[in-house]
Amino acid sequence: MAEIRILIVDDEKVIRDGVERALAGSGYSVAKAESGERGLEMLKAESYDIVLLDLMMPGIDGFTVLDWVKEHRPRIEVIVITGFATVSKAVTAMRQGAFDFVGKPFTPEYIRIVVGKAVDKIRLQEETEQLREERTLSLEAINKEQSRLKTVFGCMVEAVIITDREGVVVHHNPAAITILEIQTDPVVGKSLAASIRDASAVDMILEAIDKAQVVTREFPPGSISRRYLRAHCAPVRSNGGDVLGSVTVFEDISAHKEIDRMKSDFVAMVAHELKSPLASIEQMIYALQVGCKYEALHSCNTLHNRMVVRTRDLLQLIENLLNLSKLESGTVVFHLEPVRGHEILADIIDIVRPQAEAKGLKINYAPCGEDWWFSVDYDHIRSAFLNIISNAVKYTPEGGVVDISTSLSGGLASIVVKDSGIGIGKEDLPHIFDRFFRVKGKATRHITGSGLGLALVKKVVEAHKGYIDVQSELDSGTAFTLRFPLTELQAVS
Repeated sequence: MAEIRILIVDDEKVIRDGVERALAGSGYSVAKAESGERGLEMLKAESYDIVLLDLMMPGIDGFTVLDWVKEHRPRIEVIVITGFATVSKAVTAMRQGAFDFVGKPFTPEYIRIVVGKAVDKIRLQEETEQLREERTLSLEAINKEQSRLKTVFGCMVEAVIITDREGVVVHHNPAAITILEIQTDPVVGKSLAASIRDASAVDMILEAIDKAQVVTREFPPGSISRRYLRAHCAPVRSNGGDVLGSVTVFEDISAHKEIDRMKSDFVAMVAHELKSPLASIEQMIYALQVGCKYEALHSCNTLHNRMVVRTRDLLQLIENLLNLSKLESGTVVFHLEPVRGHEILADIIDIVRPQAEAKGLKINYAPCGEDWWFSVDYDHIRSAFLNIISNAVKYTPEGGVVDISTSLSGGLASIVVKDSGIGIGKEDLPHIFDRFFRVKGKATRHITGSGLGLALVKKVVEAHKGYIDVQSELDSGTAFTLRFPLTELQAVS
């Protein structure tokens, strides 16, 4: 299949750039247009497979672009980008021929999933055309091709089930009998419910057929089989676009799940075993400082203070490990409550200000004129904001500036933390959210850290349906941008 070409049409630069970053590394060719007018010019001049289209734009809006595409380029799949307050318009756009819609705010993973669905549809359409062309081949050539496909199908280690519209099995590979532990014989010609005892698996296939979209689910041991399975179900369409049935692939991910569980158990065990003795050591050092009459005489205080700092660093590392392990395993329960954005930021700035003043740094806070609220777990979000702002202070040399600003747009609150610090090189920038990654160089040699802080921040932000972005140049400072959906009442108003 040829390279998928994607056009992003949106008047907000942050949305265009965010979608482009989300699709980076997926093998797509991505172009951007800042208006409906420019989008139409590019559509007339170039060939595209998918268009990500903002409905609400000044000048030529998304509906006009959509109408032109459906009239002149009907093979292009259009994905609508819309805010919370315009979901009804997105539904109208889908009735006019749009493939799907993405609500703002969105996560990079969700963008990739929706675009992947559109790519799957395009591939199915191309495969259908290819099958139509194969009808002109000689019977011998067709037989050879079918034999080759049958060999590949039979050798697949994943279970594959093909059904018609009613969920009746029309074909399966040998691995399906083993992985799904099917006892009925024969399977072909019977309803899938007669062979698989888990009703949710049957519902998944019927959902993919009814909604004409790809559905992905995981099935723990004891549901379909004794293995941990991940299933991907895709509808199969006719030349006219009607759904004829489904193809479902069941992948055994038991080994991956066991490795994840062992990793989480190991991290939790090590962190617990280290935390208690370190806390005891810290208390004993404090007791020595308070009760030792030779403390000042023999200059023990400096040594003890260094021991306390290093002990607390280790305790913080352990706490970060525990929190990251819980976030990755999905065991963290977020207690969401409406929080006033300006208050939490002002509180954190007050906390870091003494540290900044000790270095001669200036902190400028420019809140937007409008009061805003977002629904978050206060402790987790406070910790994430504190990490970002304290990092800005930590990595900015003496006499520098840290600028913090907020703005509201499209149902989103944006927080920008920009410093005049040492910056991050291009080769390091893609890895700063990786666990244990730290920028290495002369400027960071004496700055302590575990490399877990930003990984935790990213997990917390995405868990709140937010988005984090970073822009930086070496020796020119760094700017972190965090975006969160406003509370539903404020977003509508």
